[in-house]
Order: sequence, then structure tokens, then C-alpha cells
Amino acid sequence: MKTIFFIICFFFIFNPVLFGQNSTVEPVLTWSDEFDGTGAPDAAKWDRPEYNRRNNANGPDGWWSKDDSYLDGNGNLIIRVRKIENKNDDADPYDYSTGVVRTRGKFEQLYGKYEIRCQLPKQPGWWVAFWMMQGNVGSEANLGVDGSEVDIMEGFGWTDKINHAIHYDGYGAAHKSVGKNEMTAGIHDGFHTYSMEWTPEIYVFYIDDEEVWRSTGGGVCNQPGYVKVTGEISTEDWAINEWWSNNPETATYPDSFVVDYVRVYQMEYPDTTTSSNLFRKNFLQFYPNPVNERLHVTWEANSNENPQANIYLRNTLGIVKKEFLAVENHTNIDLSDLRKGVYVLSLQQNGKILNYRILKI
Repeated sequence: MKTIFFIICFFFIFNPVLFGQNSTVEPVLTWSDEFDGTGAPDAAKWDRPEYNRRNNANGPDGWWSKDDSYLDGNGNLIIRVRKIENKNDDADPYDYSTGVVRTRGKFEQLYGKYEIRCQLPKQPGWWVAFWMMQGNVGSEANLGVDGSEVDIMEGFGWTDKINHAIHYDGYGAAHKSVGKNEMTAGIHDGFHTYSMEWTPEIYVFYIDDEEVWRSTGGGVCNQPGYVKVTGEISTEDWAINEWWSNNPETATYPDSFVVDYVRVYQMEYPDTTTSSNLFRKNFLQFYPNPVNERLHVTWEANSNENPQANIYLRNTLGIVKKEFLAVENHTNIDLSDLRKGVYVLSLQQNGKILNYRILKI
């Protein structure tokens, strides 16, 4: 028990970033939109794509349309859903359209706090989201470390369910995801805030400043990302059931997702230089951190030097728990049999000794 207590205290003191930021870190506002005015959202802040987002060969399509994202003159962004005339040459009797805004090409940030204050829609058949595209989300090379889709909030008009998810390894056969959802009583009553703190070690999700989930996804992304505020509608079977958006045929449209503000903060994370997911300091890289089974380690080696290195894993008492001798560069080391906890990774190569903390989960 004393050892476990020491480990917990050690990581809380020296890695407060893993235990939430509210009590230790003061965020600094770096970007925001309060949605004052009327007409189109600020083009200097938002991109608004327009295309057939949810094609269905057997029914109406769900389009993204610029006409369905606008300012209402009362300090709000409106993301609207409508039933519209068929927009292509298929045989559908009609289509649907919703609005979308995103900061792609306008604003990106690495780590920080991302927050929206909004009022959910009332009608079934569509869903709304506040989310991020981080790094190269299509990459299948490095789990989520070089690219993740992070759904800070997905909400619905017909249910009190709020969904949070992290997607990685592209959108094909290799795609993976983790998620959490909860029924939140009263979530349709008025405005609520949804936020996510993205640190080098973890994603932490909040509703009305109360933590609801934390996850490392597929390894926390270490590349900048942009934010999106969207409505979506699909008439495919996977969407119109009781597990997702329900059927738009039962809805009365138009319906609206009302957004009071979107704000992004930068936060000073204590000691992040020793524990990022892909750490580089002129010599060593390792990821992911926290780690579950396998840790990838690589280093910059001079061609005139011995290319091999020794790697040691010590616990917080300094005792070597695992060692890997004469390791080749660009290697994966197996930590699957290591107990959960905090360790110091020590790499020794050609007289260089580098020590960094890792967390085994």
C-alpha cells in the first residue's frame, strides 16, 4: 500500500496534467467567436464547405449548405436543418440540408481547452456536434498520435444522450475508435457548455464544467487541430434508429442548433517537456505515453557511433524492472507484462543518458 500511495502522490505532484487542470492551470483565451451581428459567420474565422455530405442511394441525401449557417442578430450562430428540393439527378422526392462551420485553414492549435456554449435542437432525425480534426486523421501509421478525430460533443434532438468519441487510424478498414455516452437529464433545457482539455498526455471531457470522461484515445495526438461545429443528417439505416439520430420522417423541420460562443484557450502544462506522446529533444523519440503494451523508441544516431542502445525501465524507487540491452534503433519494446504505474525510461547510448517518465496503463 505504501508503494501504491507513493506512486499516486508522485504522479500527482510531478504530472498534474493527468489529473485535470481546473485547480492548477489558468487558461489564456487564444481564439473565440461570440457570434455578434447578422448574416454569414465571420469569413476570417470560419470556412463553410458545401457538398453532399450523406449520400444515400436508396433515399434522400443529407447536404451541407452555406444557407444553413448564419448569425441571428442576438449573439448566436444558427446551424439549421431543412427539408429541401432534390439537389441532384437521382429519383429522391426531396433531400435535406444542414449547416457547418470549421476553422480549417483559419485557425489551428496544439493542446489547450476547447469550449462551446449551445442549445441542442428539439426535433429527431439529425445530430449536431462540436469536434476537432487533429493532425493527419487519415494516417494509419501511428495510431492516434499523428492524427485523431475528437468528438467533444455529439447531441441529438430526440434524446438526452450526449456522445463523446475519439477516432484514429483513418476511415477505412484499419479505423478504430473509443467513446463514451451518457444520458444527461435536462440537457435540452436552455444552454449548456461542453469542453475538452487536450494535454500531451490525455483528453478530458466536461459538461457544464463537470468531468464526464477522460481518455488517451489511440495515443494522444501531438499535431495541431482545427474545430468544427456541424449539423448532420442521414437517411441510411445506421443513422435513423434508436441508437443514433432517429428518423427524420417523423420530424417537423426546420429545426436549429443554437450556439452562443466557441472559445479556445491555451494552457501552461507543468513539466510537459518530459512526457509528450512523441517527444523530441535533439535525440530521443518515444510514443505513445501513456503506454499500454508496446512503446516505440527511436533516436538520432551519428553514423560514426555504435547504433545500439541500452534501455532500462525503473520504478519510482529507482529499481530496474525491465531492461533491453543492445537494442537497435527504431524498435518496439514490449511492456505488456509490466504492472501499471509510473516508470522512468532511461536510454543509454554512446555515453549519453536520457531519462523520461512514462505511465503504464
